[in-house]
Amino acid sequence: MRMMPFRPPTEHYDERLKDMDEKIAELVAARYTLSEGNPGFPRAEYLNDWADKYDTPLRLLQQLFAFLHHRPDFRDRVEPDQFLRFVPLMATQQREDILIMIPYVRQHNNCSVVVVELEGPNVDGGGFHHLEINLSIDGYDTMPAEGGSSGHHANRTFIVTPPIPDDQISRLNMTVEYESRPFRHMEEARRPVPPTTVRFSPSDPPESP
Repeated sequence: MRMMPFRPPTEHYDERLKDMDEKIAELVAARYTLSEGNPGFPRAEYLNDWADKYDTPLRLLQQLFAFLHHRPDFRDRVEPDQFLRFVPLMATQQREDILIMIPYVRQHNNCSVVVVELEGPNVDGGGFHHLEINLSIDGYDTMPAEGGSSGHHANRTFIVTPPIPDDQISRLNMTVEYESRPFRHMEEARRPVPPTTVRFSPSDPPESP
């Protein structure tokens, strides 16, 4: 879970670019703020027009905005320290033909670890997609860690800080968001799992499929 140190690809830098590069950094931050963290992706006709107008390779623009589509999370990762115990939770909901599960919370002395699991016939996306899973918990910071999928099953692990007290786990308000995204070479592939939001709340009655 530890991030590898970043090493620049070269030590050369044209100092004449400093003001321009700072402006790029400013615009990236302003773009994220204006879109409220959900910028989407520019229409194909926009990208084609900009590529012609600014004599820029279309593929470069596609890769740039694909990277900006989701702002990467570069916070320092918390490494789970001493394992303490498992606390069963078994929170489940079904949406369409996908079952969403949060089976337990793994307690460590410096954080809690929550695993979100999805089960269903369309989870694998036909081999042309990857499934993005996100988790938020009211009052806590959640950071995605490892995850994977195979066949009709997918899972994602989240590091939660500060550690959740045992007696609060059953009272958590949790939101799971997931969707399938085509791999970059399959931009036009059909998305079998549309953007979906599922909320788990102790005060809410079970949601029907």
